[in-house]
Amino acid sequence: MAKTISFASGVQEFSLNGNVTVFFNPTDSAFINRVFDGVKALDEKENQYLAALNALEDNEQVFELASAHDSEAREIINGIFGDDVCAAIFGDMNISALADGLPVWANLLMAVIDTFDGEFAEEKKKTSPRVAKYSAKYSKRAK
Repeated sequence: MAKTISFASGVQEFSLNGNVTVFFNPTDSAFINRVFDGVKALDEKENQYLAALNALEDNEQVFELASAHDSEAREIINGIFGDDVCAAIFGDMNISALADGLPVWANLLMAVIDTFDGEFAEEKKKTSPRVAKYSAKYSKRAK
């Protein structure tokens, strides 16, 4: 039987509005990159959506466009987290609906981004003492 080595991965559990739990390491550059790429893509799609929406006069076309945009935006957000989080968080609400002056998708991603800086600061505080502890421990053995 294989022995297990357990180590800290920095992955944390976050509840999104109490509706769904996601796991990520807020200092993981790959995750951070997915979030910022998602924000950029969603912002571009939102601008295209609003321009197209303003050009429409037929209500049926407006609702079709809104539905298509919602599906694309949900795909991007679900891709960031690697799971279908949108259904649990937003239900059947269009994720371009506004809250506090922004689309709800933007509020979600800005809340996630807010976790990044604090975690980097906390991890930096832990780094030097821990590295010094192991350096001292193993440099004694080498002598």
